[in-house]
Amino acid sequence: MTPPALLPVLSGLNVLLVGVWVGMYLFTTSVLSPAFAELFPNEATRSAHRRTVGRYYARVNGPLSLLLLLTVLALGGLRGFSLALGTELAVLLLIGGLVSMHMRRGARVRPPAWLTHVTLAASALLCVLSVAVDA
Repeated sequence: MTPPALLPVLSGLNVLLVGVWVGMYLFTTSVLSPAFAELFPNEATRSAHRRTVGRYYARVNGPLSLLLLLTVLALGGLRGFSLALGTELAVLLLIGGLVSMHMRRGARVRPPAWLTHVTLAASALLCVLSVAVDA
């Protein structure tokens, strides 16, 4: 594929990967966490199960996040970093930092709610930006 023919593929992949990433995060936050609180009233048991799920989640989320980052960088390399694409990259890096903070805190205590809310807000912005890149 020549670079111009690759642009629509990368743009579609960008939107798809963002959708999958945000969908996974929403499912974990909106379904798994409340279900764990109900299923495992004991905090130690709940934390152990969350860590187990977290390890499996990371096996999918890590490569997915890397592929998304590479896709954004490839789009920027092929057509330049527009305001939307540059902001998407910045928000993606912010989310990476927030998720890292969540994982570090989650290993010791339950992360604060604000961390989840900021990550969700950044994820919503990421969705908008991934679509705005082609606008």
